[in-house]
Amino acid sequence: MTHHVRIGTLALAGMLACSAAAPALAAEYADLSWDHWAYSTLQQAASLGILQGVGGNRMEPAATMSWGQFLSISARSFAPQVYQEALADGQAWDMAGYTAALESGMLSLEDALPVTPASLNAPISRQDAAVILYRALPESVRGGFSTFAPDPPLFTDWSYMDDLHQEAVGGLVRCGVVRGKSDGSFGFQDTIQRCDGATLLMNTLNLVDQARWGEEQDITIRYLNAETGEELLPQQQFTSSVGDYLSRFEQDLSAQHYTFAGFDQVYQVSSACSTYTLEYRPMTQSEIVQAEFWAKVERGEANAEDFWTQDFWLVEQGENTAKLQLLFGDPGKRRFVNKEEAQANMVTITVPVWRLSGSGKKASTASFQVHAALAQDVTEIFTEIYQDPEQFPIQDLGGYSWRGDSATGEHNCGTAIDINSDNNYQVRDGVALAGSRWQPGQNPYSISPDSSVVRIFKAHGWSWGGDAWAYSTNPAEGYHDYMHFSYMGG
Repeated sequence: MTHHVRIGTLALAGMLACSAAAPALAAEYADLSWDHWAYSTLQQAASLGILQGVGGNRMEPAATMSWGQFLSISARSFAPQVYQEALADGQAWDMAGYTAALESGMLSLEDALPVTPASLNAPISRQDAAVILYRALPESVRGGFSTFAPDPPLFTDWSYMDDLHQEAVGGLVRCGVVRGKSDGSFGFQDTIQRCDGATLLMNTLNLVDQARWGEEQDITIRYLNAETGEELLPQQQFTSSVGDYLSRFEQDLSAQHYTFAGFDQVYQVSSACSTYTLEYRPMTQSEIVQAEFWAKVERGEANAEDFWTQDFWLVEQGENTAKLQLLFGDPGKRRFVNKEEAQANMVTITVPVWRLSGSGKKASTASFQVHAALAQDVTEIFTEIYQDPEQFPIQDLGGYSWRGDSATGEHNCGTAIDINSDNNYQVRDGVALAGSRWQPGQNPYSISPDSSVVRIFKAHGWSWGGDAWAYSTNPAEGYHDYMHFSYMGG
């Protein structure tokens, strides 16, 4: 049996690495921001149980990768059973990686690579990492790469590599796993960072998965609460195949008032993993009522045709016909035609608020105008904010404001509210349009994404301008209006 056949056989025999190392939920590391060039790759590798953090909620993507680290992530990916057996024998994680690499053929003592059990803490070079990954490729992928001799040479430092490394580097270049540096060299003696090593490995794993597409594989699915990590169902086993979409294994948890929230960074079955996480979030009150409505339809207690007329649409975020009917008496009408019509539908309400003072927070009230149909709802919202343990302080409030016959915003309708306007600015791509700052966690008047204010408004079907129209709450990208809450999402 060749080394490469052995690797494939071991991977099919028992995929244990992921079940042992996979996190309960997608981890967010303090030193790995979403705009890091390798963010998705590192998160995917972590979700597969291949790569782990270094402790202290840190990933250290720029740290130099050692031989022990690289052999371990390679073993977890391409020889997981051998790796787990070595761990079970009491070997340390890095020694287990060394043992598994040797037994699976990714590492050979005959090659005289600069690694021994005593030097696993030493950094690994780009050319040596290429040898390990090249040997992990199935024979069908490697093809005729062993005879690859480019003319002219692939890189300016090609001639400095021996045959063993040229074969590996050339093969990986041909199949798109690695590429050279901007100066035309491969950087064969350069060490690699953790982000580089994980990227090279995931590129290789993608090729392995493509070669083994459709191969049968037993998997375990975990169904977790996306917010707490709690198991919502017992783990379930399925017979699947490499490349299968995990969406096949979704469960309807609406009876338990949970809805599917997504995957833990991994969407398809990989040959490197046997345990996967499907995440579910608690339903909003609106979603719960909707689920109960459809349960009534199934029992014959309600008609499906009545779906669009149900009251739960009034607490659903965004614009819908039920909200338009409530506000304008016409599901086809979206705005008041003039100031006089708008003012005729407004009322002044007074709500309880907390104010900051020299001695802390003190109870107070605030008055402003809103649409008459929303007066009770808005009063309840601010009462809940007032009663919440956070005691979010209110500096200023703005509701109805006629801003011209041609204005399309919801302030014209009395269905938008601005809170602490100067401390929760309106911004587009980092340029302030109104207000001067947004400093959640530092400024007590700034509204954070996880604040009671956002949570309570959303529970009542209102949208927050901080995240309603952009991919994230990052003020440097997209359009945000952090002071703004709107009943119809505008």
